[in-house]
Amino acid sequence: MFTSFLQNKADTQARSQHPEYSSRSLQLLILLTALCGCNEKSPITSPQQALATDPAPAERLKLQLFTEKTLPIPSSLHHGVPDGSYEMPLIMGGGCSIADLDGDGRMELIAVPGSTSPGADKDGHLPCIVLQQLADGRFRDVTMTAGLLTMPTGMGCWLADIDHDGDPDAVTTSSSGLMLLRNDSTNGLIQFTDVTVQSGLSTSRWSTAASFVDIDRDGWLDLFVAHYVDYFPGSQCLDTAGNPDYCGPQAFAGTTDMLLRNLGAEGHPLKFEDITLAAGLGSGAGRGLGSICCDLNGDRLADLYVANDMEPNFLWIQQPDGSFREEASLRGAATDIQGRPQASMGTVLADFDQDGLADLFLTHLRGESNTWYRQSPRGVFSDSTSRTILGESSRQLTGFGVIAEDLNADGFADLCIVNGRVMRSPLQTNTNPQDHWSDYAEHNQIFLGGSDADFRMVNEGDPFLEPEEVSRGLATGDIDNDGDCDILVAGISTPLRLYLNTASDTGNWLRINLTDRIGRRDAIGARVVVTSGDRQFERTLLPYAGYLSSHMPSLFFGLGDLQTVDMIDVYWPDEAVGSEQYPGGAVNRALTLQQGMGIHSEGVTDGMR
Repeated sequence: MFTSFLQNKADTQARSQHPEYSSRSLQLLILLTALCGCNEKSPITSPQQALATDPAPAERLKLQLFTEKTLPIPSSLHHGVPDGSYEMPLIMGGGCSIADLDGDGRMELIAVPGSTSPGADKDGHLPCIVLQQLADGRFRDVTMTAGLLTMPTGMGCWLADIDHDGDPDAVTTSSSGLMLLRNDSTNGLIQFTDVTVQSGLSTSRWSTAASFVDIDRDGWLDLFVAHYVDYFPGSQCLDTAGNPDYCGPQAFAGTTDMLLRNLGAEGHPLKFEDITLAAGLGSGAGRGLGSICCDLNGDRLADLYVANDMEPNFLWIQQPDGSFREEASLRGAATDIQGRPQASMGTVLADFDQDGLADLFLTHLRGESNTWYRQSPRGVFSDSTSRTILGESSRQLTGFGVIAEDLNADGFADLCIVNGRVMRSPLQTNTNPQDHWSDYAEHNQIFLGGSDADFRMVNEGDPFLEPEEVSRGLATGDIDNDGDCDILVAGISTPLRLYLNTASDTGNWLRINLTDRIGRRDAIGARVVVTSGDRQFERTLLPYAGYLSSHMPSLFFGLGDLQTVDMIDVYWPDEAVGSEQYPGGAVNRALTLQQGMGIHSEGVTDGMR
């Protein structure tokens, strides 16, 4: 079956108008990029030089973007309680998700139990927290009846309509493996059913980031799962003072990731086939914590980017025959500018410098810096962090969850980052039995983007910046349906925190929902270019980004002072239609674009500059 899939992909690529770089020509292109500088600073050769070249902190802002909304949730349900064992999964925390689970148009909130706290069923499964949004905007805790489960210790919850029945199903990851839960919600009652075994998804490896992605462009969502380390429960590690502490990833070997093809068909049970080895992914073992799965080199085939912890990152480029080749080093996205692997965790994709090409941004460990991999030309990346304040401002923090959204609708992507240590600071020699997690707590960060990635840090005035906690998951979506991006934060031994976007000085906006040909499933992986006058804004529908978190499946475009939109180009992820153009119109509204309802535009424009 997979052989025919590879042949179909070869035929598809032969018809493509976007020739792929050969390895030799790509190497020459990267060499020329390094020689000419391409508006970048000269390569850095030492840590001292790296510190010296970071720009001085830009003007810092006192500004309020968010207002916190209290949620009805008992914190004991999903927050780790230290038991003296210092098991490594406990310090990794659990993620959070935002999705409409019951089909009423309102977003529900999900948090994954990053612990082994009480509440497990007879099979050892733990309930994920599920908060159902009511018509008046309040939330109701339906955790114990929803049946949305994970194995211990929970990592993330990833939602998509896998069986094409109109509602989002769920995959949950954990240090013990992963589960598939079918959404059987009816009449406002949220209900999931465990279908892991019959689907063929069973695995006992430590699973972290997951992404639904249509690898073979057949209209059915396949599944990519990043695996972390080959962990041995009961492992003991010490901090620099000789006290027990959580182990780092260096103590364990990495493992291969997993790619599963959706064999589903209308009216049939969910079923997946493991194509990891056939697709060529078995040649790389790493410690994966984040992933971005979409076309990253412009050939309309989905690629797989994996953020590895203290190892070079992977960039699996899909080949004409449907197999994958690892090209992260070749394309400049494996290590920092000095060639050093970093402790990569949260991962997002956004066009930070407004050049029409989406960039990568990764969060890292305290003592390193978060990294901006600028894409230019298409399919080639370079560590451009030193052009911004993003490096200097992150060296004393450990970044996990991250989102890249236009929070104030001025037309530029902003960053929210949640932080929290995984080991004690060298200056901390004793633990506090009364407040175990205070040794690992850190504050959050907000950066407002500008022209050519000119970021400004918001350092006071916003409630999102106030808590000093061990934060991990960060998800975004329009919770109150007012046209802007709200955020949800999950951490360790902290309340689940919801921050509503209440910024007063904002620009115009457009929110776009994308559906398949029959108007039921979100078109995950579709790329959208919004044109207004001489400006273009490009986004890809990727609800699976950041750290162990799944986001509302919509695209939010901040437009600044632009009053109208001229046109919207959509590049669909499957082969049924290709690309289409839709009319623009008024701003400050939500649109739903259905595949097959636009004007076929293949060959007219690709939205690439």
